Amino acid sequence: MRVLVTGATGFVGSHLVQHMLEHGHRVSVLIRAKRGWLDELGNVEELKGDITRPHTLESISKEYFDLVIHAAGLTRAGQIHHFYLANAIGTYNLIRALTQKGHSPGLFVYISTQAVAGPGEVSDGVPEHPINPYGESKLYGEIMIRDAHIPFLILRPPVTYGPRDMDVLRFFRIVKRGWLPSFSKGKCLSLVYVKNLVYALHFLLEKEEQGTYFLSDGSYTWWEIAEVAARIMGVKLRSFPLHPGVLRPLSEVSELYRCMTKRPVLLSKEKLGEMMEDVWICHPSRLSALGFTPPVRLHDALEETIQWYKINGYL
Repeated sequence: MRVLVTGATGFVGSHLVQHMLEHGHRVSVLIRAKRGWLDELGNVEELKGDITRPHTLESISKEYFDLVIHAAGLTRAGQIHHFYLANAIGTYNLIRALTQKGHSPGLFVYISTQAVAGPGEVSDGVPEHPINPYGESKLYGEIMIRDAHIPFLILRPPVTYGPRDMDVLRFFRIVKRGWLPSFSKGKCLSLVYVKNLVYALHFLLEKEEQGTYFLSDGSYTWWEIAEVAARIMGVKLRSFPLHPGVLRPLSEVSELYRCMTKRPVLLSKEKLGEMMEDVWICHPSRLSALGFTPPVRLHDALEETIQWYKINGYL
C-alpha cells in the first residue's frame, strides 16, 4: 500500500511513519526542510511541500495514494491566525492538491483533537464547542474534509504522550523534582499513549472503518498520573498550595512577549483557559463498541516514556 504522511517529522507523525514502515508499506512524507525524527526511521520517500503554500504541493498532486494520514498541524502559535492557516486552510490546500487531478486518495485520515469538542465529559456524537483557536481551527479542518466528499477517518485523541514528545516532557520534569501544585488533584483529563493511538488507527484500518472516533486510554487527575510517574522515577511526590488564578499575570506577560516577538509561548491565554477547566474527559464509545482495548496500560506507557527520556538525556 502506498501511504502519504504529513507531519512526519513531528511526534505523532513519526510514530505513524514508523508503524507503516514496519508493516511493509511504501511510505512518502511531505516535509518542508528539517527531517526531525525521520533520521531514526529508515527509508522513506521525501516530497517537498508546505500545506500553507499551495503552490508547493505540485509533487503530491501528480501521485495516487491508497492512504493519506494528515498529522501536520500547529498546537502552539506565535500569532492566532497561524492556527487557522495551518490547521484549517492547510487541510483545505492538502485536499485540493490530492484531488485536483481527478484521483482522490483511497482513504484520508485526519489526526484531529479532543479540543474540537471542548471541555467537560464528551463522547461520540456530541455537539462541538471548542473554547480556543487551536480547537476551533482543527474543527474547521474536519469540516473541510467532510465537505470534500472523499472517504475519511477522523481521530480525536486527547493529551498524547510518549517517546519523542516535547510538550508533556515538562510535566515529567516537574514530577522529577517531587513537587506538584495542589490544584492538580482536582483536574481530570483523558490521556492516550502514542503507541495506543497508532494501534487504534491500525485497528480501524483493518476493519475498513470510516467516520469520526474519540481515542482515550482512560481518565485520571494530573495528581494520579504524577503519583505513578513519581514511583517509576523513585521520587517522593508532595503538593504545594497554588491557585491556578495566580498564573493569570504570568499569562499576560507571556502574551506581551508573544505580541512583541511573534513566537509561540508556553503559558498563552489559550493554554491558561484550558488549565482553568476542571474536566477534559472523552469517552471513546464508538471505538470500544468495535472491540478495541488499548494494549499498553498506564504504568507501562509511563515507564517506557520516562526510560526513553532518560536514555536520550531529556530527563
